[in-house]
Amino acid sequence: MTEDDFLNGYNSKNHRITEGYAYAISAKWYRQFERFLQNPSGIDVSRFNKIQNACIVEGTMDKLVSLKQYSIPPYQQINYSHVYGLKKDVQIQVDFYVVSIDVWHFFKQYYGSDYDVIVFVTKYHPQMNNYFHCDNLDDGLCVCRDVINILFVIVFPRNINVLQAIITPISIWMDLLKLRAFLFAMYDFGIDAIKFTNEAFIYFNNKKVPFRGNRRLNDIGINQDIQIVMACQNLQMSDIQEEIDTDGEEQQLEQNLHDKQEFLDILQKALNEQSIIQQSIKTIEEIQQSLEINDFFQI
Repeated sequence: MTEDDFLNGYNSKNHRITEGYAYAISAKWYRQFERFLQNPSGIDVSRFNKIQNACIVEGTMDKLVSLKQYSIPPYQQINYSHVYGLKKDVQIQVDFYVVSIDVWHFFKQYYGSDYDVIVFVTKYHPQMNNYFHCDNLDDGLCVCRDVINILFVIVFPRNINVLQAIITPISIWMDLLKLRAFLFAMYDFGIDAIKFTNEAFIYFNNKKVPFRGNRRLNDIGINQDIQIVMACQNLQMSDIQEEIDTDGEEQQLEQNLHDKQEFLDILQKALNEQSIIQQSIKTIEEIQQSLEINDFFQI
């Protein structure tokens, strides 16, 4: 691979950061890479060291999975994974930079990394207290530092012998749709992601919430370190007190179904009445016969 090939591949990537998530990268390594971009002649890109993010990554956190309150059969195995977040006391452009998903995967392809460090990109909200901006963000977005740690336990449809447990940082200002995209981008669960998430519910703090809609996590009460269970089955919790709707979508769907059923009922009634009317109307032949015998009262 020549330097030109490498530069063309790098320049072809999307460098703008959109809403959802992105990656933090060691400032020391990234500044070295930028110096290469300014004067690439004679530099072998393979001489770059592996990306070392240990100085900016938040320490790992272990939590035990608890499913005592759910009425599900015993499971045999838990696949436990970590998603790493940004250390709380590091500073932008001093300790780290933020790069797009495409750029990060390009770097990893050639250099590898000790840690993938996730950051969360959201629309600015007046209640945010801890956030920052950088030059490569799309308009109206910021990198949110108000994050919590979620232990996310996924109960797969028709296979409860193996559970997937993920401990991950997450922005409390992210909405459910972005959370869905994030989780399924991090892991290949080997299932129909769209069908599963559309049918699934999440369970936390004695609440049951459809795993869809555009409400933010903070709006539905996810604003502190927590365990969440997601399942396609109808789990039976002994102490569920309420079910929270995401944004009125289900009520609208039910109303639409109700309206459709009303229309079908009216249509069926009209068809039945038409059938009765048709039975009482004489045919053309019968009317012609009545006219021929001048019996107008039979028409």
